[in-house]
Amino acid sequence: MGKNKKKGASRIERATAKKEKKIAQRIKKDIGKIGEPEVSTIVAHIEAQNKAKIKVTETKIDNPSRRSNFTFLTHPYKDEIILFGGEFHNGKNTIMYNDLIFYNISNNTWTLVDAPGAPPSRSSHSAVSVAADNGQLWIFGGEFASPSESQFYHYNDLWVFGLKNRNWTKVMAEGGPCGRSGHRMVLSKRHLVLFGGFQDNTHNYQYFNDLYAFSLADYKWKTIKTSGQAPSPRSGCQMFAISDGRIIVYGGYYKEKVKKDYDKGTILIDMHMLTPEKGDIDCSNYRWSKVKQAGFLPTARCSLSSSPIPGQNKAYVFGGVHDNEQGEDDLTSTFFNELYMLDMEQSTPTWRFVIYHDLPSGEPRSFADSYSYTPSPRSHSGLAFKHNTLFVYGGIVEKGSKSLTLNDFYSLDIKKLKNWNVICNDDILKTVTSDSSSDESMSTGNSSSESSESDGSSSDGQMDTD
Repeated sequence: MGKNKKKGASRIERATAKKEKKIAQRIKKDIGKIGEPEVSTIVAHIEAQNKAKIKVTETKIDNPSRRSNFTFLTHPYKDEIILFGGEFHNGKNTIMYNDLIFYNISNNTWTLVDAPGAPPSRSSHSAVSVAADNGQLWIFGGEFASPSESQFYHYNDLWVFGLKNRNWTKVMAEGGPCGRSGHRMVLSKRHLVLFGGFQDNTHNYQYFNDLYAFSLADYKWKTIKTSGQAPSPRSGCQMFAISDGRIIVYGGYYKEKVKKDYDKGTILIDMHMLTPEKGDIDCSNYRWSKVKQAGFLPTARCSLSSSPIPGQNKAYVFGGVHDNEQGEDDLTSTFFNELYMLDMEQSTPTWRFVIYHDLPSGEPRSFADSYSYTPSPRSHSGLAFKHNTLFVYGGIVEKGSKSLTLNDFYSLDIKKLKNWNVICNDDILKTVTSDSSSDESMSTGNSSSESSESDGSSSDGQMDTD
């Protein structure tokens, strides 16, 4: 019986390898028609160019260019927010970014830092900032889309940027996750803990629910052993580390093939707790458990942004999108600009819907309805929390058939909860009509490290959900 099983497994492996070979040949044939280099060649060229740079340059810019699927997090000890990477589709081509930009909160200034050896351009990666060694920025994975979006490259690389010395290092460590994007990574017990994500090569895809830890002490990866029922495979979930070593995973997205040319997406709203086993001190053994949620729960949505409140076991969650699929060719997207706070101090994680304290008389009181006083509804934006202030930057929204990429910037005093402060406005929603062509809207503004000749809109039929 054992031999038969082994032979059966061997036949499956051969069939899978044959199928993957055919897919690779078909992809190569497709990109040959477009006249585009293979995506691995493009990525290698970008990395070589970055490595050839010999000095660090810092340039003041007005603000970052339009983008989505970037990382946006606070400096571990300075009054700064760090933005890295992202993407922008102008209706014709996709532009990928690898720029590293610092926002100084006190001075209201943006600085582009161009340092030798930077990672290749990417989006839908994960980033964590830590205070160790005078401050570090850690980045794992993400994806690179070719200009035509006919090819995708999923990274499995790990990078660290020294915030004081301004130097990039590619960390070579075996045993880590496979290439992916849409995963999540948090800092817990001097480890980077990574969960989920997906791979997609335009012909097939795979979602993950595996769990890894990278030690900041010895720079080694390990696969975390778990007991209990793990969350289903997903990308784009929210992940928060609690001070006692537990980790919460909420929501996410996956899609599955219903028939040959139709993939159906599913938004998840479940919550899972990852608890260290008794005696575990190095993120080796955890137990999964599904947990109940209390309070004013968000409706189903994905591609929302979040930011933890350091030292308080709380987090803010903003925006997102819900795609309502009625059939193969009938997709309606609803975008949100609601703000929620998740309190993880409670025995049962509790959601609170954030309400304004001071709106003009007669105005609506919720974030969902008060468009004149909040960032417009959006997904894939950046959210960061520093000194009792929330910051929201960029993202995507749709207007009719148009997908608009934003570069507006807001702040909100969480103690006062009055009006949002508009740091940088964006009139694209007023200037672009739902039936205008991609070339009629405004430009990308000051692009930090890529071409800025494209506009802020595109005609994509379905949203990314990383």
